[in-house]
Amino acid sequence: MLKIADPHRFRSLMGRFVTGVSVIAVSHAAQPGQVVAMTANSLTSVSLDPLLLLFCVRNESRLLPHLQASRAFSVNVLASHQDSISRYYAGQPSQGSEGIWEFTTSAAPALVDANASFFCSTQAWHAHGDHQVVIGEVTDMVSSDPPAPALIYASGKYMGVNLHHA
Repeated sequence: MLKIADPHRFRSLMGRFVTGVSVIAVSHAAQPGQVVAMTANSLTSVSLDPLLLLFCVRNESRLLPHLQASRAFSVNVLASHQDSISRYYAGQPSQGSEGIWEFTTSAAPALVDANASFFCSTQAWHAHGDHQVVIGEVTDMVSSDPPAPALIYASGKYMGVNLHHA
């Protein structure tokens, strides 16, 4: 077994871990009604009492200053037909699309047609390496029912997986 601490190999091997795909979104700090967002696969539920989740964001992310100013965000779980939205917010705008966003009762925007959207208030920040770990308390949730097939990601590829029981 190779034991070299190589960031490129680490990233490649982590790509073997299949994840769901989400888009974290906030309202633009200086332009209300505008959306700033990023694709994330580092999403984890933390607690049921209270309802907490976490995600990680790069220190250089353009989302970070808006998130710090707002302290309210949404986590939008993508359906398989939304891979172009994932690409757009993953830094590949020429290969994607922005999607349609709506502001409801939350301070954070919701992605139309996402399988689920969680509205959160920031509870804690933890700086680790080149990322911030953000913990949010879920204040509201909406979903598409029945759910569309989920968008998943592994080894640099998008795939869909059916969420319906056979």
